[in-house]
Amino acid sequence: MTDRRIPDWAMRAWERFTLYGLIALGSVIGGLSRYLVGVAQLALVGPPFPWAILFVNVTGSFIIGFYATLTGPDGRIFAGTRQRQFVMTGICGGYTTFSGFSLDTLQLIHHGHRAAALANVAASPVAWLIAVWVGYAVATRLNRLRTVAATGAEAENLQIPRHATLLRIFVDESDQHDGMPLYEAIVLKAREMQLAGATVFRGPAGYGQSSQMHLANALGVPDTLPLIIEIIDGEDAVSRFLPALDEMMPGGMVTMEKVEVLQYGRPAGR
Repeated sequence: MTDRRIPDWAMRAWERFTLYGLIALGSVIGGLSRYLVGVAQLALVGPPFPWAILFVNVTGSFIIGFYATLTGPDGRIFAGTRQRQFVMTGICGGYTTFSGFSLDTLQLIHHGHRAAALANVAASPVAWLIAVWVGYAVATRLNRLRTVAATGAEAENLQIPRHATLLRIFVDESDQHDGMPLYEAIVLKAREMQLAGATVFRGPAGYGQSSQMHLANALGVPDTLPLIIEIIDGEDAVSRFLPALDEMMPGGMVTMEKVEVLQYGRPAGR
């Protein structure tokens, strides 16, 4: 029987192409948004002070601080690498501009508006830092609401019995599911089904059924490395997750074992 599996190099190339395409699309969205803000300033306020650049840099700082915190490791929303790069590198990178700020300041000086130029230099960086901090603070507050709101039946679902089940899933870094890395899809599904915890480990070297070694090369560019996903919860919760996992797995290996949980979550009062 012919092996129709897509070669690893082709999968890596497609992943790179998809990532670059998403960043480019985000840059178009961000850059066009910045242009429209500039048009609005000229129509509503006019020169000389560059209110548009100040506005996009302040709002962009808020957005990136908010989104990075909301989708971080302790965030309320799960977002994969490509989604985060699309928003933060693409949209925010295209939307905000330090070069525009520098040029506007130079033009203010050139046209004799030295006081406005000084105000722009003094106020803008402070406003950016305040905005990114406010975004971080708001997202942190939202992240904490998730924990505070976990009461009643929801809180009951998040408890792990002392004698739990550890699900260990072995996949390749290049494996895909519905247009995203398989490991991200598995973690997202586990979180959607409210399993207690999931962690992805990246192996620096390994081989499987084919006996082909996978390891980082001498240039530091990684080959398709093995990944291990560990999911822990009660036996019933893990059993409910297995049918969903079966639909996503193109191959690989899955093991289950009984474990004793000594501590879960933060101690009371912290």
